Amino acid sequence: MRFISLIALSYFIAPANATLTATFSSGGKSVTEQVRMPALKVEAGESPAAGLAPGAFTVDFKGTLTIPKRYRVYFSYDIEGTATMKVSGEDLPFTDGKSERLRLNPGEVPIEVHYKSPDNGTGSFRLHWEERSEFLREPVSSTVFTRSDSEINAAHLFANHNCAQCHDTGDLGTHAMPELKYAGPNLTGIGDRTTEAWLTRWIAQPDKLKPSTTMPAMVDHTKPEGAQAAADLGAYLASLKTGATSPAPDQSLAQAGGAHFHKLGCAACHTKPSADEPDFDHKRIPLNNVATKFKGGTLISFLKNPQQHHEAIKMPNFRLNDEEAKSLAAYLTKESTGNHTPDPSEFPPGDTARGKELSASLNCAACHEGLEKATTSAPKLADFKDWNSKGCLGPDEKRGKAPRLNLTAEEKAALTPQVVPELKFDTVEAYATRQVESLRCASCHTHDGKADLLSAVHGETKSLIAHIEGHDERLDQSRPPLTHMGAMLNTPFFESMLLGTANPRPRPWLEMRMPAFPLHAKDLAAGLARQHGLGRAEPGKEKPAADQVKIGEELVAMTGYACVTCHAQNDKPALAAFEVQGINFGEVHKRLRPDYYHQWMFNPARMVSNTKMPRYTNPDDGTGLRTDLLEGDAQKQFEAIRAYLQSLQK
Repeated sequence: MRFISLIALSYFIAPANATLTATFSSGGKSVTEQVRMPALKVEAGESPAAGLAPGAFTVDFKGTLTIPKRYRVYFSYDIEGTATMKVSGEDLPFTDGKSERLRLNPGEVPIEVHYKSPDNGTGSFRLHWEERSEFLREPVSSTVFTRSDSEINAAHLFANHNCAQCHDTGDLGTHAMPELKYAGPNLTGIGDRTTEAWLTRWIAQPDKLKPSTTMPAMVDHTKPEGAQAAADLGAYLASLKTGATSPAPDQSLAQAGGAHFHKLGCAACHTKPSADEPDFDHKRIPLNNVATKFKGGTLISFLKNPQQHHEAIKMPNFRLNDEEAKSLAAYLTKESTGNHTPDPSEFPPGDTARGKELSASLNCAACHEGLEKATTSAPKLADFKDWNSKGCLGPDEKRGKAPRLNLTAEEKAALTPQVVPELKFDTVEAYATRQVESLRCASCHTHDGKADLLSAVHGETKSLIAHIEGHDERLDQSRPPLTHMGAMLNTPFFESMLLGTANPRPRPWLEMRMPAFPLHAKDLAAGLARQHGLGRAEPGKEKPAADQVKIGEELVAMTGYACVTCHAQNDKPALAAFEVQGINFGEVHKRLRPDYYHQWMFNPARMVSNTKMPRYTNPDDGTGLRTDLLEGDAQKQFEAIRAYLQSLQK
């Protein structure tokens, strides 16, 4: 057994902020990116990494493992291709896909993996390790690598700010970033939904009302002609009506709406509607302008279907019922009244005809349906030689009539012609990384060891449920972490969760609910799995062996591991789920990938640190606690339980 001492490591240990990076090389080009774990999967005809064309490739993973206690481990690969590995700068030999046993002391241990794909450009790789008593053979997880803030993703900025809507990119091919096709809100009938005063303020200074917006400032409101232009555009947009009307929210429902605001965890992404200052630290979206924005009952309609007029909106669909939508709208309207952001300028009366002409000359229809067709066009992307000398990305004195983008100087500098290959060659892994950030998934879910934001800010809205007696006596309200989700869920179920079609809800006792992200469901589910080096997975359809089902049923019973205490079995309720409830056993087979299931069963707290699920293996040797069944072999016992769970699926 080899021994890695901390003294020997002192020459190799990376700084405490070391991250796991992967350098992909193909066709004479290379890209380096921060990755979550040493894993990959590339199907035929796919790009190996964002910015590289399909073809044979190599990858060099470099990172530092954080070891919490002394481990004696074996490393192994799941691989299509070839690989070599170094630990603390020394080659680690493998025999039949498995290394010799290696002792790792607590601290930081540098590793390197060199991977080479097959000649056809496909490939897959997952690095595993195992420690007899601590954990089964499992993938080396993202949680053992130190994470740092990501560098500016220029391609993400380009797509997120809808640059391709104005600047013709030409044919980028079939591997291009999906976001390049996303557009802004459809403004057909916007005058039915939104007030002229809010539209004028928004056009004048959108980042004042929403600091994180990607909407550019199309006018300079600090000049008289700019203030007039904002007013004219506001008047034109306010004139776009279909005649639809609906009653305003009933203010008597505001208290119930406030309770829903807290229960649904809205504070993860929004400040309270009574807060008149933005939360710049956490980039939460202000709600203090709601009362001055929405007309009549249009806020109710928006809350029930945020995607109705903007498919790519980041606001998810919570599938609210009528009572929830009406009361939430009442709360938001009541609490934001009188707290709106002051006008950035004095605006003269607007002129609809001038606004219509201005909309056409500013090419607003490039991003928005329902407007006058453009009379001008922006330069094609290929015509730019220097992106940063003038125009949108240039200094203010050389911007001319180009819009003012809501970008920092560093972000503008990052947008150069070098971004084009990433626009052209994208991967679902990269897409998932971008969308986890854009959709603020980590605001509600812990991710790669980083705490979720909601747990820190939820107390801000607790007073909204103070009138509800016994509210603190609920079942445990913990939300599942995002860290292992791509390796945990079968693809159809994962997609159904993101589409909002999963029925029944897997955790019906949670007051919060997983909202729907319909535009992103398929690629996000695929991308999170690919980050673990996994492809699509379907629940098995084979009939489980009857003898295994019988043993599994015995193991989950009160005379076995007493799983039925917390877990229902289809229509049979859990026997004593007082503080904690588990997933209904009838739903498990369609949800969980088998490998994750076995990792979870061996040591649940290793997967979710705050879980209430007990451990049913002996910490000393990993055997099952029921030594009288299947020779005490934990893996055989857990496989028998899995057979029983499969038999329950309807």
